[in-house]
Amino acid sequence: MPELPQDVWFYSRDGDRRGPVSLTELRAIATEGGLNPRLDLVWTQGMPDWKPAGEIEVLFERCTSATPAAANPYTPPQTESFAELMHRQAEWPGARRRAYLTATILLPILWNVALVTGPAVLGMPLEPAVLHQVTLGGTLLLCLIGLYYGLQRLANLGMSRWWYFGFLVPVLNLWVGYRCFACPAGYAYHKRLDGIGIALAIFYWLLVGVGILAVIALVVIMIRFANDPRMADLLRQLRDAIEQARAAPAAR
Repeated sequence: MPELPQDVWFYSRDGDRRGPVSLTELRAIATEGGLNPRLDLVWTQGMPDWKPAGEIEVLFERCTSATPAAANPYTPPQTESFAELMHRQAEWPGARRRAYLTATILLPILWNVALVTGPAVLGMPLEPAVLHQVTLGGTLLLCLIGLYYGLQRLANLGMSRWWYFGFLVPVLNLWVGYRCFACPAGYAYHKRLDGIGIALAIFYWLLVGVGILAVIALVVIMIRFANDPRMADLLRQLRDAIEQARAAPAAR
């Protein structure tokens, strides 16, 4: 890979990585308030890692003109390590891990439980057409909620919202899902998991492993017994059981 020119800089803003720009352009952006000295990071050729903009002295240096020193609106912050930056989770934009898991996992579970048990508990069975409309409307609403919190979660991790399309790509969707499921705020920069994140990461990859093994086992069974009449009967019975379970709430 060819080396970048020395006067090429990259910077982040609200989780989106931008650039390249020259040092003069980057200083103009900082002067106009376009860089948060604590949360926004910058990088150029020769730097081992991204650094908070406030640590780059040339971006916020005092003006040498006749302007009094007291008029400078910026006071350089104390140097913060990435570990300290990680613990300032409340300052990162977007949706945090708890809100994302509630919106994308807990709400769909509660909605499906309500669809199955709600009519029986209330003693008000729904007609099949009404049940279909309620199910469709609730599913659409949950999809919109999941989309919103998914985009907000990526911003909270310090990732571009364009990564949401990664959910549509096989294998890549597992990696994006892992970050949204387990990683703390700002993970794209500090690359550190907290205690809860480690526990969630272990649970996530165990669940993924079990799911992959189950799919492989199912494919092997279907290939091996594809021409077996007993397999056809079993699939037919399973299909009939699913249809009866769906029709049960409407019959009540």
